[in-house]
Amino acid sequence: MDTTTTLTAAEVIDRVQAARALAHQCEVEQLYMAIHWALLYPCRDESPAGWEDDHGIFATASRAPLAGPGAPLVDEFAPASFAAALGISLEAAKQRMADALELVYRLPRLWELVLDGQIPVWRARAISRETHDLSPEAVAFADRLISATPSKIGLVDAARLVQEARLYFDPDRAVADEEEELARRGVWLRHRGNPATTDVVMTLDTPDALLLDQTVGRIAGELRSLGDTDQLDVRRARAVGILADPQYALDLMSGREGAAPSPGSVLGAVNLYVHLDPDQPGAVSIEKLGAATDQLLTDWLTRYAAVGGKVIVRPVLHLNDTTASTAVDQHDPPSAMRELCMLRDAYCVFPGCIRDSRSCDLDHITTYIPIADGGPPGQTNPLNLAPLCRTHHRMKTFTSWDYKRRDDGTYIWTAPTGHQYEVPSISRRPPRRTN
Repeated sequence: MDTTTTLTAAEVIDRVQAARALAHQCEVEQLYMAIHWALLYPCRDESPAGWEDDHGIFATASRAPLAGPGAPLVDEFAPASFAAALGISLEAAKQRMADALELVYRLPRLWELVLDGQIPVWRARAISRETHDLSPEAVAFADRLISATPSKIGLVDAARLVQEARLYFDPDRAVADEEEELARRGVWLRHRGNPATTDVVMTLDTPDALLLDQTVGRIAGELRSLGDTDQLDVRRARAVGILADPQYALDLMSGREGAAPSPGSVLGAVNLYVHLDPDQPGAVSIEKLGAATDQLLTDWLTRYAAVGGKVIVRPVLHLNDTTASTAVDQHDPPSAMRELCMLRDAYCVFPGCIRDSRSCDLDHITTYIPIADGGPPGQTNPLNLAPLCRTHHRMKTFTSWDYKRRDDGTYIWTAPTGHQYEVPSISRRPPRRTN
C-alpha cells in the first residue's frame, strides 16, 4: 500500500466500501466452495474395520449429519481436507461446512439476503447454528420469520424466533430444551497468555448463580472489614478462592474472630509441567499456561502448601539432543521416548490441527510392521513417530493422506488431491534467550 498518496475523504470511504463488498464476496465464495466440497464427498455406507479406541471398542465412521434434516450427508473425512486447504482446525472446517449446508438447503430466504449483501456472512452463520435441530417444517417457518424484516435481524431476535418456531411445531420441546440447558452446567478453566491468572467459566442453575453472587459479595465485604483495601472485583475474585476452604468461608461469613485458612482443608493435587532452561535462570515455562517468573511459582507453592494442598511440579530439563534415542523393537514406545516426542511436537502435526500432543496418539510415520511378520528392527524410534489426534490418525490410516518428516523437523503432508502442506514442528521448549 502506497501511504505517500493523498486521498480525499470521499475516496477513502469509496475504497473502504469497495473493500467491504469484496470481503463479503470472498466469504460467500468460501461457503459456496464448502457446499461443492460436501457434494463431492457424500457420506459413505461402509466403515473402516479393524480400528479400536482406547477402550477396545471398534470405532466406525461418524454419520452424524453436519446440518439439519434435508441437507446432504458428508463423508467423515471430507472436512479434514477442507481444513488443511484453509489452514484452520478440523472443528472450524466442520462448522463452516455445516453453516453453508444449513443456509443453502434449509434457510434459503436467509441465504438470499446474504447473497444480496443485506446480511453479513458471520451473522447468517451464527443464526444457522440455532436451527440444526429443527424439522423441515419448523426450519421453513423460522426462515420466514427471520427473513421477514431483514433490517432488524439480530442474533438475539433470531434465536427468539427460532425458539418460537421450535415450540410452535413441537410443544414438548420446551421441556427437552430446559433439560438440555441443565445438562450444559459445568465449571471450566480457561488459561490466557499470562499464567498469573486463570479465567473460571461457570454455567449454573439460575437460582444457584444468584446465591453464589450473594455469597461472593458477602465474603468480599468481610475481607474489606478485615482491612483488605483492594478494589471490589479483586476482593470478589479472592472470595471465590476462599470458597475452596469451606470452613474459612463459613468463619468469615459468620463474623468469627481470628478467621483464617484451615490447614489440611484443601484436597487434591495440582499437576504442573514446568520447563527449565539452565541458560535462563529466574524464568520457567509452564505447559498450557505460559512463561512465568520463578518467584510466581514459588508463591503458588508456598500459598497452596499453607492450606494443605499438594502441587506436583514435574520439571523438564531441556537438553540439546531431542531427536535421537535408542530404538525399540515393539509397537508402543517406552514412556521416555513418548515424552521426548511430546516435547518435540506440542500439537497434532496435521495441517491446522491444534490438539495438544499429550492427548494424541503416537503414529508411526512409516507404517509399523510387526517383527513376527517380517518387519525390520528399530521401527519405533522418535524419527518415525509423530503425534496425531484420533481423528487425523484414523484419516491417515484409512485414506490416501500421507506424510513425511524432513531432517529439519517439518512435516510434509500430501492430500488425496495431490496438494501438499508443510507443517512446522512446534516444540514445547521455551524460546532461548539470545545475546
